[in-house]
Amino acid sequence: MSIVISIIVSLLGLGLLAAAHELGHFFAARLLGVTVEELSVFVGPSLVHWNRKGVDYHIRLIPFGAYVRFPGLDEDEAGQLPENSYLFEPRWKRLLISLAGPITNLVLGILIFMLVFGIFGFGSTRLSTIDSSTQMSATAASTGDEIVRINDSRVYTYLDLLYFTSEISNTDPMRLTLRSAATGTEYDVTLSPDITKRYQLGVRVEGDKDSNGGWTIISVDEGQNDGNPVLKPGDSILSVNGVSVFDAEYKNVLQNEGDTDVTVSIVRDGTAMDVTMKPMLVDTVNPRGILLQPGSGAFELVKQSSLYSVSIIRVTVMTLRDMVNGKVAPQNVVSGPVGIVTMVNDVVATPQVDNSLKAESLLQMAAFISVGLAFTNLLPLPGLDGNALVIVIVEMIRGKKLSLQSEKVLNIIGFGVLIALTIFALSSDILRLVG
Repeated sequence: MSIVISIIVSLLGLGLLAAAHELGHFFAARLLGVTVEELSVFVGPSLVHWNRKGVDYHIRLIPFGAYVRFPGLDEDEAGQLPENSYLFEPRWKRLLISLAGPITNLVLGILIFMLVFGIFGFGSTRLSTIDSSTQMSATAASTGDEIVRINDSRVYTYLDLLYFTSEISNTDPMRLTLRSAATGTEYDVTLSPDITKRYQLGVRVEGDKDSNGGWTIISVDEGQNDGNPVLKPGDSILSVNGVSVFDAEYKNVLQNEGDTDVTVSIVRDGTAMDVTMKPMLVDTVNPRGILLQPGSGAFELVKQSSLYSVSIIRVTVMTLRDMVNGKVAPQNVVSGPVGIVTMVNDVVATPQVDNSLKAESLLQMAAFISVGLAFTNLLPLPGLDGNALVIVIVEMIRGKKLSLQSEKVLNIIGFGVLIALTIFALSSDILRLVG
């Protein structure tokens, strides 16, 4: 049942975001005095129809997408068109109308982030408490100082920080440029990792206590137990040599035992059992200690909501660059409708999660998609605003309109690219599902 709800939520959400996009085109055209024949919210058979001031308005059956129709765009006989037709308007007007859709999605994304951040809180780029066991404690950094750059890359939001820190290995030094809260001056510090060898079980776990009172294993290192893993993803670790994983002494158990076998109490498929295994000796790094203060105040709320939307586009461009350079798998970058439904279902179907957290996740997802629509619609492909923008800009440079034949050639090439991207997005969704 949850997958049906997820599909409905996804279609409705995408439909509303697309409708907002088309409303941006519509209101820009009306404001500039350009004739509009039709505005349709959603697609398919018309459910509600009315005509006002020469414009046909439709609310259609299928809640996916929307469109604005200008007279003459599908006709070869431009002479029969009204003088204020889109085709006869100055290039600057056509440019503004094309930009209005993406701008609307960008503004809508900012507004949704403002709503989410205002209700659920948001992060700043200012340092919080500095723990004595972290790399940050060995520097001159102070609580309240703002992170300005990471290895010379400008940091505007928490999203920027996540991206740039993920690009740097935890065994490599990291240079931060900070702005002092006390003096307002900028200064540099270097986070230098302290690498030590420690015994571990060779698993990655969820940090919160699970329903069994232990840690749920997410993944298992292939080298666990001298290459013969005995723990499995999904197992719940309760204790090691009788010491609970939530006991303060747990972190010392493996170190005290060294390379001797230990007994791990787990719950597997609902059955409690003990397994014996040898710990792994691995290189560990002390944490960097980049903890941030929560944001506060109306000004910072508006600022962070706006910058966060810009950061999404910025990180998207850098991630696409990483994909081209082979640093990121393509299927982990591009997502289509199936991927969106899957992400929504992951939120909707998650058990034992407060509904307010689900609402926060879904609203953030809507904001991300809205900003993403603003970015993708600027790509120079047929059916997207970027195609119209390129044509208008080319005409402005040439000083005359492109021939119909030239536009057809551009559309054919671009349409082929668009079909290829659509197939690629669906393939990426499938690879993620079966991977």
